[in-house]
Amino acid sequence: MFDAHCHLDLPAFDNDRDAVIHRAVQAGVEGFIVAGVDPAGWAKQRDLAEREPRVHITFGLHPWAVGGLDDEGVDAALEALDFALDKAHDVAPVGLGEIGLDRGRRVPAESLPRQRRAFRAQLAMARERELPLVLHLVRCHGAALEILREDGLPAAGGMVHGFSGSVEVATAYASLGLHVSFSTAIARPHASKLRRAAEAIPGELLLVETDAPDQSPDPKSGGNNEPANLPLAIRALADARAVEPSTIATLTSRNARRLFHLEGGGERA
Repeated sequence: MFDAHCHLDLPAFDNDRDAVIHRAVQAGVEGFIVAGVDPAGWAKQRDLAEREPRVHITFGLHPWAVGGLDDEGVDAALEALDFALDKAHDVAPVGLGEIGLDRGRRVPAESLPRQRRAFRAQLAMARERELPLVLHLVRCHGAALEILREDGLPAAGGMVHGFSGSVEVATAYASLGLHVSFSTAIARPHASKLRRAAEAIPGELLLVETDAPDQSPDPKSGGNNEPANLPLAIRALADARAVEPSTIATLTSRNARRLFHLEGGGERA
């Protein structure tokens, strides 16, 4: 199994990070993509990846981070990202993200023009470097699809992480060649819309993730979601597609390794 999107670097895991990774490995998780959200976190991601060979990292400027900046702050953050992507280091980012657009309650509505500008700038960075995208898209699928079609994807493609939309939206992203990733939220009892979307995605574009510490399979349980819960998402995907969980585990692991150009089981050589 491969967790295609999580945030093991966040403070939520500061007290038990090694134990969380150990539990995930015991559950059968072979690799993790730890996605970046702001300049403050990129160095911590690199430190984690240097210590743990199963961890691979992506750098990006998240829409929520953009929402808290003014125009000058966005420019400075984009410049920092440009530098961080090219800085020589033992562990290089395997993708660019997470980036995108968000019209949800956690980001100011007036930040949308800045979000769009940052999104397009980061798409250009990904195209220039041929890095796969990690996309965060919430309540803005029409605008995002328009930008992706107008500006173009990097040759390496990308993924829409934590997908929560309709079948129609999922297939629109897949028609661009983007992978669609379903989080552990698909294991919730009333996630029938997600399961219908998961059934419609071509197998070669299907991914699975936890988005830990968020997207818990049981929001009422309290505490952090963690990568050890990935088998719950895989089982829900298997049920939706009427196949064995082992089939989904093998398929999504292979897809993640191919998308991010990783070797073997997801561990660096």
